Amino acid sequence: MHEHDRTEAYMAEDRLTMTESARAFLDQWMATMESALEQWRRRYLPADFPFDFTPDSLDALEPILLARYPDEAAIGIDDNAEFTAGTVRYIGEVLLRVAPSRWGYQDRGSDDRNPYNRTAVIRSNTPMKFTIGVIPEFFLRLLVRDRERGALRKSATPLLDACEQAGRAEVSNPHGAGGKVPDWCEFFTLDEYIRFASEVDSAAGCFGAEGQDIDAGYITLAAGDPDPELHDFDLTGLANECRASDIEDWSVLCFSAIDGFCTGEPQRDWLNRVSFAQVEDRLEPWLADEPELMFDAEPDNPNQPFSTQLEDGRYLHFLATVPELDEIPEITTFVPNSAVRAWDMPVETLVRWGIQHI
Repeated sequence: MHEHDRTEAYMAEDRLTMTESARAFLDQWMATMESALEQWRRRYLPADFPFDFTPDSLDALEPILLARYPDEAAIGIDDNAEFTAGTVRYIGEVLLRVAPSRWGYQDRGSDDRNPYNRTAVIRSNTPMKFTIGVIPEFFLRLLVRDRERGALRKSATPLLDACEQAGRAEVSNPHGAGGKVPDWCEFFTLDEYIRFASEVDSAAGCFGAEGQDIDAGYITLAAGDPDPELHDFDLTGLANECRASDIEDWSVLCFSAIDGFCTGEPQRDWLNRVSFAQVEDRLEPWLADEPELMFDAEPDNPNQPFSTQLEDGRYLHFLATVPELDEIPEITTFVPNSAVRAWDMPVETLVRWGIQHI
């Protein structure tokens, strides 16, 4: 089958499970691709920019992006919206030329708080068991966060790996013979390592972070409140836990660990164990027009962020910068109801403290 026909076939399959709004977005995104990129090129790129959709052009784009974005927050501001959209388009179009792949749209519904919900994605043209999705915006944010050159070029690696694995499967070599197990998890056989990598990627995909190479022993995930930031999630402990468990349980173990990291479970547990005096210097009041809810549960659920309405109608919450926990970096999160109850102090006293520190 010609690659163009293969892409069309995969995109037709994608549409069968997409929502109407997702199909409409993708249709508009594709229809305006050429004109939008040409406008982006004229407005924002220097005349000598190598606009040739090659990996080398991504290298040339990186200093332009780093000059435009002093930090991750700059990516989301309104003044940069057109520039950011053009950048996402260009990265994606380079990937289409580097690996057999197609544009898609990740839509997890309006209630999903994942930062990469309703986001353009590049998916590998491979059977479902090998399919990888690469989100161009994720690699843009990774570049801006770490400010290390070469990040954009690496976005092609997961797609190329997926295509290579699918190709090997077609010649009855599904386990990728010739690969190597990294030193940090050398207790795995090659088959076990491939299975572990697959389970990690599947779990990360539930949070819009699939397609990452785990050979270095970590993946990058969005975590923290009120605006999630990218943090490295160390896989060493999870690998050891899987090694000590039945392989049939690896899927649940990987999802549980990644879900907990992304939703602040370790930070909530820490806040439940310490006293108010121990955490006071790490607290910051946070106001909103309505109560902050982190998932589908009643506001008084123990894991929901604590909030109380003030006389002016706004709602008072508390943010806590939780220190490093074993292999988990310092992350800021909402103080949950359970922690306030564990502190065993009158809510009125806590509210007064919050008002005094606004």
